[in-house]
Formats: sequence, structure tokens, C-alpha cells
Amino acid sequence: MMAEIPAKERLMLAGERLFARDGIDRVRIRDLNDLAEVRNDSAVHYYFGSRDGLLEAIVVRHMDDIKPRIEEMVTKYCEGREPSKSALRASIGALTVPFAAKLLDDRGRDFMQIMAEVYERRGGLADAQYVPVSEVAKDLVRRSMVGMSEALREERFRLTINFMVSSMGARARAYDADQAFPLDHNTFVVNLVEMGTMACLAALPDGPLFAD
Repeated sequence: MMAEIPAKERLMLAGERLFARDGIDRVRIRDLNDLAEVRNDSAVHYYFGSRDGLLEAIVVRHMDDIKPRIEEMVTKYCEGREPSKSALRASIGALTVPFAAKLLDDRGRDFMQIMAEVYERRGGLADAQYVPVSEVAKDLVRRSMVGMSEALREERFRLTINFMVSSMGARARAYDADQAFPLDHNTFVVNLVEMGTMACLAALPDGPLFAD
């Protein structure tokens, strides 16, 4: 049955599985070829240029699926709104729900495990053009975090997105390990969005972190 799938697509499938299971840096070309049932040792370089090119192609494919979903949600729930806690929640939700939908199938779960690792690397793919982030949603998040410096707003937003992607990657790994989930999918997503919202709005203490 694998042989009926074109070699390029078989390598994409193999890449999703191995990058997710073994980690981005530990996947060998030989392992990709074996899992994809590709005999030509140069197939990865022929189709993708390199192992990193294959990783990029996987990320771009899934992001191309996510982008229009984000745009649709931002248009419906964020455009034209004044900054507020509920507007911030809507923005975080619009940026999160399309990613979370990837948790509902095998390939999507592989992708989220890959992205959890990618997002840990500042200066990597997560900071490049492959990440679909709506400027409308980001602006609404920033304006809703009142009373904060620009540096603090940017750091809050970056850490919040990283936390949420990491949480989805952890859920994908738990699914693959057949672990029981305390929350169903919808409750998991709602809780994640609410935690992200409150993380963005948390006030810094006026005094020292630990009082005497």
C-alpha cells in the first residue's frame, strides 16, 4: 500500500513520524528512506534539498492549512473590536484553535510535536515566515495589555504562544503513549485559551517577589 503513494509524499509521511518521535536533530536520512520505502539514497536531496528542507516542507504544508482558519476566526471574532479582556481572549483563541485542531488526527499530532520542538528554538522556523500570526490579532492582544511596557507586552505574548504550543505538543505525545486525558479536547482548548489570556493580563507585583 505504501508503494502506491508517490515517493515524495512517502518521505513527507516518514518525516512527520520520525521528526515527531525521535526529535528534529536525531533523524537520519537512512531512517527516512527505510520508513518511506525509498531505495534511492539521494531522494530526500532530490525532492527537498536536504533533511532541513524536508522539515521545512512539512511545516509549510501544515501552516498552509492553518493560515486560512486563523484568518477566518480573526475576521469573525477580532476585527473592529476595542481592546478588552474578552477581545484579548478572542484573539488568543483565534490563534490557538486552528493549531489545536491538529490534535484530532495522527498527522496533525505528529506536526504539533514537531512544532513544540521548533518553538523552543528562537531564531529557528518559529521566528520565520512559516508561522501564521495575524497582525490584527497581535495588535488587539497588545492593546488589551494596558499599563505595560512594550518590552513586557512582547515578552508576555511570545511566552504565552510558546506555552500553548508546548502544551499541545505534550498532549500529542501523551496521545501517542496511550495516556488517559483528564480533559476532553474541547475543555482542553478552552482551558488553554483561558490560561493564555490570564498569563497576558497578570499584574507584576509592586514589591519583591518574596516578602519577608
